[in-house]
Order: sequence, then C-alpha cells, then structure tokens
Amino acid sequence: MRQLVLGLALLACSLLIAGVSVRRYLNAASGGPPAAPPATATVLVTPEPTATPTPTLGPTPAPPSLSARAALVMRVDDGVVLLAQNADQPLPPASTVKILTALTALRHARPETIVTIQPDEVVDPVQESAMGLQAGDTLTIHDLLVGLLLPSGNDAARALARAVGGQLDGPDGASSEERFIAAMNELAAELGMTQSRALTPDGEDVEGQAMSARDLALAARAFLEEPVLVRIASMREAAVRVGGPQSRTLRLTNTNALLGERGVFGIKTGTTEAAGQCLVAAWRTVDGRVYLAVVLGSQDRYADVRTLIDWVERREG
Repeated sequence: MRQLVLGLALLACSLLIAGVSVRRYLNAASGGPPAAPPATATVLVTPEPTATPTPTLGPTPAPPSLSARAALVMRVDDGVVLLAQNADQPLPPASTVKILTALTALRHARPETIVTIQPDEVVDPVQESAMGLQAGDTLTIHDLLVGLLLPSGNDAARALARAVGGQLDGPDGASSEERFIAAMNELAAELGMTQSRALTPDGEDVEGQAMSARDLALAARAFLEEPVLVRIASMREAAVRVGGPQSRTLRLTNTNALLGERGVFGIKTGTTEAAGQCLVAAWRTVDGRVYLAVVLGSQDRYADVRTLIDWVERREG
C-alpha cells in the first residue's frame, strides 16, 4: 500500500511539471502572454478661476454750481474730501465759529456745572442773536450749550467763555475770555485747522478772525464725536429752565432750517454782513453713511447744501 501511495504522488508531480513546460512552450510560440490592458490615467481638469468683476462707480459728476464763495464736502467715516471749492481760503466764519466754542467748552468744563450770568454777558436780542439771558440767571454749562447751538446765542457764547476761561491757565492779566479764546486756537491747531484764527467766541465780524471751509469741516468732524453736542444740534426746539431772581423757562428754536430734511441732523448756521450766509451741515443717508457740507459766503446756504446733497447722491450712489 505504501508503495502505491508513493507512486501516485510521483505521478502527480510529473504531470504538474509537464503542464508548466507545455505552458512555457505555448507562450514562447505565441510571443508571450497577452499584454494587460493599458492603465487609464484620470485627468482632473481644474477650471480657470473666473474673475469677479470689480464694481466701478460711474463717472464723477461735474462740480455743482453754487452761490457760496467756498464749499467743501467730506465723508465722515474716513475723512475723505469729495469736493472742495476755494476750500482753503480763510473767510469770515460768522456763528459757525461756535462749533469750536462748543468743543472748547466741553473739553474744559463739566456739562452739569452751574453758571451765574454777569451783566456784561447780556445782549440786546434786537441787535444780536441771543438765548435771552439776564444778569443773575443761573443755568448749567449744558443749557448754555443749548442756547449757543440752537438760537445761536451770543450771550451764551460770552457766558461760556467767561465761566470756562476763568478755570484755565493763561498769561498774567489775561481775561477769562482771552484765555478761552487761546484755548479755542490751541484746539484748532490740534485738529489741523491751519487756515483759522478765532478772536471771539461768538463769531462777530472782527478783523483777522477767519476760518476756511476745510478747517470748519475738521472742527465739525470732531463735533460729531461728541454725543452731547450731536444731541443738542439735532434738536429743533428746546425748553431751558433758568434759575435766579427771574426764574423762568426759555423756549429756544434751532436756526438750522434744514433739520430733518434729506437726513440733515446738524450742525450750525452763521450770518453776518461780512460773512454772508454760512452753514455747516451734517446728514445721514438711508444706509447709514454720514457726510458734512460746509458753505461760506453763500447767497442761499440752504439751496447750496441741497445741491451738494444731490451731488453726493449722484456720486456715491
């Protein structure tokens, strides 16, 4: 039996060897085994990037025709000047100087400080713009700012200059008002108002007192950073309670007739014989952008500012 098994195993090995030999012979006769199908490469095609069209503004509209001797438009968020016409010429500022008066007072005094009005601060409302103060009246710095910015009170300007200036350092013998005016000019220099010189807190026509449209825009931009002042300048009317011997309520109306129109929310008018009609206007568009327009020496300040607002809308979209 053992011999039979061994014989069968030897026979199987012989058959296996013979099969391999036959396969090699057949392959050699046919030129080798059939070639495997060629590998197919997968080619990834990356599309060329599509350039996003750069939005372009339309052509800048032609400069508008204005009656003002000088004008400037500024975009407030970045300080870019969009339009300037004679914007660096120093001109009489009239009561637009009160923008700088308000900034100076707020920098050096607390709004809640109580002030008592002195006789030389009272003005004749027939001759000058006034909030209606009388000697002995008591009211806060805040309420004097209301009287300064709404009815453009020269009495408020002088009271602020005296009350705040009295707390400031200055040359020996300098009056409170002189110290305050020095502080106004120091602030103007800090703001970069290189073509400006303040000589009074109220903007009356005084030889040598002048500001450029560009400088007033710089002051107005600083003004817009003070929430207290912005709230005041945007009020159409206000009631101010005055204490003292003649306790009463003063009802004040803003001189800025553009308030509420076309998004206008400030800032200051001015009119004198030398200055003509002046206006520093701030407005907010429906999408929240804020702009400033300054017109000096205008024959119709409101028409000029409306024209500038129209021009900005065409330019900025």
